[in-house]
Amino acid sequence: MGLDRKTCYIFGDLRLDADERVLRRGSEIVPLPAKVLDVLCLLVANSGTVVSKNEILEAVWPESFVEESNLTQSIYALRRALGQGTDGRSFIETVPKRGYRFAAEVTLAGESKGSPAAETPTANGSGLVPRKRFRKTAMLAIAAVITFGLATFLTAKYLSPMPSAPVETVKFQRLTFAGDISFPVLSPDGKSFAYVKEGAIHLQDVASGSSVKLEIPDIKKFGNLQFSPEGDLIFFRNEDSFDAGGDLFQVSRFGGQAKRIADRIWSTVGFSPDGRSFSFVRFYPEVGEWALLIRSLEGGSEQKILGRNQPFSIYRSGYPAWSPDGDRIAVVEQSPDQINSSAIVIVDVQTHSAEKLETKRFVQIEQLAWTPDSSQLIISGRENNRFFQLWSMILKSGEIRPITNDLSIYRNISISADGKRLLARQFSTYSHIWVSDAADVKSLRQVTFGNLNRDGSAGLTWTPDGKVVYSSRIMGDIDIWSVIPGNGVRKQLTANSGTNNENPFATADGRYIYFESTRSGTRCIWRSDADGSNPLQITFADGGTDFLPVVSPDGSLLFYIQRNPKSNILWRQSLIDGTREALTQPGKFYPAGFLAISSDGRYLAFENIRPDNRQPGKEIVILDVTGQTAPRSMAIDSANEISFTDLGKSIDYFEHSKAGAKFWRLPLYTTGEKKLLFELPKERIFDFAWSADGGTLAISRGRQDTDAILLTGF
Repeated sequence: MGLDRKTCYIFGDLRLDADERVLRRGSEIVPLPAKVLDVLCLLVANSGTVVSKNEILEAVWPESFVEESNLTQSIYALRRALGQGTDGRSFIETVPKRGYRFAAEVTLAGESKGSPAAETPTANGSGLVPRKRFRKTAMLAIAAVITFGLATFLTAKYLSPMPSAPVETVKFQRLTFAGDISFPVLSPDGKSFAYVKEGAIHLQDVASGSSVKLEIPDIKKFGNLQFSPEGDLIFFRNEDSFDAGGDLFQVSRFGGQAKRIADRIWSTVGFSPDGRSFSFVRFYPEVGEWALLIRSLEGGSEQKILGRNQPFSIYRSGYPAWSPDGDRIAVVEQSPDQINSSAIVIVDVQTHSAEKLETKRFVQIEQLAWTPDSSQLIISGRENNRFFQLWSMILKSGEIRPITNDLSIYRNISISADGKRLLARQFSTYSHIWVSDAADVKSLRQVTFGNLNRDGSAGLTWTPDGKVVYSSRIMGDIDIWSVIPGNGVRKQLTANSGTNNENPFATADGRYIYFESTRSGTRCIWRSDADGSNPLQITFADGGTDFLPVVSPDGSLLFYIQRNPKSNILWRQSLIDGTREALTQPGKFYPAGFLAISSDGRYLAFENIRPDNRQPGKEIVILDVTGQTAPRSMAIDSANEISFTDLGKSIDYFEHSKAGAKFWRLPLYTTGEKKLLFELPKERIFDFAWSADGGTLAISRGRQDTDAILLTGF
C-alpha cells in the first residue's frame, strides 16, 4: 500500500504526520520544501525497500521536465534536516546504481489527529509497500498525496497569512531546446507561438514542433512580440531605438513587409478584446513621467489614462494587460517607498480611475495576464529571496497561489484565449566554480558540481588560506559556501531559510566574511567569522538597500553601495566606530555595481550610469579614496564584473555576447590597448576573483538556457 494519510510514521526522534504533511522533532517543526517533503513521504512509505531514481522522479515530479539533480539536491536536504539516527547512521542510504532506501526503523503510530498509537509492527523489512506492487499501487497513492499537499509548505512559508488553495497538478511541456530564444508569445488559439532567435522571428507549431523563420526585410532587431486578438498579425518593437523607446511594427504571421504603427513604445502592447485599440507605456524624459496610453490601431490621437512621475514608474518590461471584458487594464507600478517593491494597478478604461492592489510579498512583478473570465491575473513575480515564478491572483479575494516553485526563472508570459494554455520563457542557469593558474583557459579545472546550483553566480571571493568563498543555491535559498580547490571539500557558511546571502568578500587577514543578506527584512551588509559563525549586522539600509561590500586591506573601512528611491550612493564606513561618509553625490555619479578595491586600498572602481547613457556596464569610474587625484571615468565595452590588478594599474573585466564570454585586461594609466586574456565560446562568466597573491583565478562559469515552456492544468 502507499502512504496512508491518516497515519503517522515515527523514526528516531522524528514524527512524520502524513495528514498534516508536517515533520516534527519533538514539539518543533522541521521545515522542508514541498518537493523534499514529498521525497521523504515516498521513501518512508517504502522503508526498507530500494526505490529507484526513476520511480521517485515519476512520483514526485509527474509530467514535469526536471533533471536528476533535483532529486540529488532533495536527498542532500533531507539528510541535512534529518541528521543521524541513534545508531549514528544516515536515515537514507544510497544504493549504487539502484536508488535510495530509507534504512531506519519506522513505526506506524496510528491516527494522526491525536488518536492513540496503534499496535502495529514496524515497517522496516516488513514490506510496507511490497516491491512487486510499488509501481501500480504506491506510485499512484503517493502521487495522490503529493497532489493533495503540493503547496502546503509554500503556503506556510511564503503566503501566510493569506489563505491559499492547493496548487493543482501542473503539466510542463518544453517547446524549444535551442537555449537562446527570447520574447516568446502564444497565439490566441494556443496552437502556435512566436519567438525571436538569432535576430529573426520564428513561428512554431505547438503540436508538431515544426517551425519557420519569417522573412521580414529592413528590420534588424525584434523585441516585445505580441499577437493580434485574431492571431493573424504579429506586432513587435524595433529594438534599434531601445533607449528612446522603440518603433512599433505589425507584420503578417507569414512574414513579408512590416508596417510601422507608432513610435516611442517602451513596452509590449496590450490589445482591446475587439482588436481595434492597443495600450502601451511611454516615458517622457523631459518631465520625468511614465504614462499608460491608449490608441486606435487605425491611428489618431493618443489618450493618456494613467501617469506616474519619477521616482514612481510603470514597469516597462511587461505589457499593459487589457482585461477580456474590455473594462480594465492592469499594469505594474514600481514604488519608491520600498526598493524593488511592486504593486498592481487596475485602471478603468472609461473613467480612468485607478485601483492599486498591494502585493508586498513581491519585490518585483514583471508581467501580467488575465484569465478569460477576467476574474484572475497570472503573475510573473519575484519574492525577496527567490527567482521569478508564476502565480495566480483571484481579484475578488486577493488570494495568491503559486503555479511554479523551482530554481528556474519564468518570464514573458502569455495565455491562450480559452485560458487552458500558458506560455512562459524559462531561464535555467548552470554555473560552477573553476580555477586556473594565472589567466590560462587551458588550466581551468572544475571544483564544484551539480546542476542548477548557480555556484558563484551571486559572487565569489578568495580567503588568504586558499579557499574560494562563493554563493550557491544548492539548498534552494542563496547561501554562502566555501570550497578547497585542491580536494573539492565544501562547507556551508550561512543557513537562513527564506533569506538570500550573497556577494561575499573575505578580509585580507582572513578573519571575516562580509556579505549581503536579507535576513533582517531588507538587504543589508552582514559579517561573520571565516567559518560562518557569529553573524553580525553591520549596515541598516536607511530605507534603501545596501549591497556589494568591500573592505580595505587593513580591515578598518567598509565600502558599499546603497540604493535608495532617488539615487545610488557609495559609502565609506568605519569598522572601528561606525561613522560613515558618502563618497559620491546624487546627480554627479550613480554607482550601480561592480565595486572593486585595489590591493593597496587607495582606489575604488565601480560601474556608473550616466543620465545620458542609460545602458549599464558602459562606464567605469576610478575613485581615489584619499582624495589626492580626481575621479577618472572611462568608457568600456559592456562589462559584467571588474577587478583591479597590479595595485590598481589595470582592471580585468568580462563581457558577454551571443558568441560567448570574453575576459579582458585594460591598462588604466598607459596608452596600451586592452588585452584579451581568454574567451569561452557559448558560455557565460558570472563572476571572478583573483587569489591574494594574484596567481590563481577563480571564475563562476556556465550557461543560461532560455526556452519556451507550455503549462497546462494551472
